[in-house]
Amino acid sequence: MRKSTIVAVLALALMTPSVKAADVTEANFQNAMKDVQAGVGAINKSMRETPTDLSAAVAAAKAVDAALAVTEGFWAARKTQDAVEMNAKARAAAQAVAKAAATNDAAATGEAMKAVFPNCKGCHDAHREKQADGSYTIK
Repeated sequence: MRKSTIVAVLALALMTPSVKAADVTEANFQNAMKDVQAGVGAINKSMRETPTDLSAAVAAAKAVDAALAVTEGFWAARKTQDAVEMNAKARAAAQAVAKAAATNDAAATGEAMKAVFPNCKGCHDAHREKQADGSYTIK
């Protein structure tokens, strides 16, 4: 992973906790979801390319957790309890990924990643609607 990517991921992780539920607009939410997607990609890339040094995966998992803090605020402001709960489980899974990656154990990190996806999929299935042009809107 490039140094600039790691710096950007860490900056996001440091900035995000100051976001309050009332401050999370739909645009903020969509940007945070893109950050989650990028972070998951960075974790997978680190596991694939540097499986004995997962420091980039640790940083990416922390960034995923930080981005999910934004999405949690979005759903909390909307009082959408099932999404808040799935989001909390996804955050806990991202934290477990960071912990596993910190040990440089690619197998444990991969196992921890498996807990992230069911929560993402469940929330997407319940709260996204595919449009005719292939894009999605929030229900």
